[in-house]
Amino acid sequence: MQTKAATALYDYWTRQRGERAVPLRSAIEPADIAAILPDVFILEGGQPQPPCFRLAGTRLCAQFGRELKGLDFAALFAPDQRGRIAKVADNVMTQAMPAVLRVQLVDGALDTTEAEIALLPLATTARTADRIIGAFAPLPGQRQPLSAFRYATLGSLSVIDPARMHDLAGNRPAIPVPTSVMAMRPAGFGQKVSQVMHLRIFEGGRRPEET
Repeated sequence: MQTKAATALYDYWTRQRGERAVPLRSAIEPADIAAILPDVFILEGGQPQPPCFRLAGTRLCAQFGRELKGLDFAALFAPDQRGRIAKVADNVMTQAMPAVLRVQLVDGALDTTEAEIALLPLATTARTADRIIGAFAPLPGQRQPLSAFRYATLGSLSVIDPARMHDLAGNRPAIPVPTSVMAMRPAGFGQKVSQVMHLRIFEGGRRPEET
């Protein structure tokens, strides 16, 4: 992870989950993450409904020039990627496995900005991950856009397996996303990822071994 918002949220998510596979929504206290709250969002839904924004931080909404509450998360992306993005978000919940997306943001002047999106599963009951808490932030050193972002395109996807955690997630190199990974069925996310050469599962933040 390369942004302060994503790293801080992942660290907090890890502490709050303790020995659970996924932390409970009730364990998340906004005051605990006040410093990054403008960049934080919560998604709800999933199959058969697409994941939608339940809450969205003020800075995130301002960057897209609109209130995001109630909006389909995938609607932030280019139309030809929305089905794939919805599957990624749904798989974060069904497989209880965090994901980090690196994206390009296109503004009204058609200039681009690189950004990072962290997607971390949450549960409203003890048994099922049915929500996502996330963080959205431009990468360090990116220029301030002159207008609101119009849409995002996915550049790379990283997956973290918290069951094999050793250290918290630090900075990570981007990993290209094969089209076959993005088109996979939701139920096969964890298994399918391990079979793809260009996509590696990070063991809770430990440096991945070379493939």
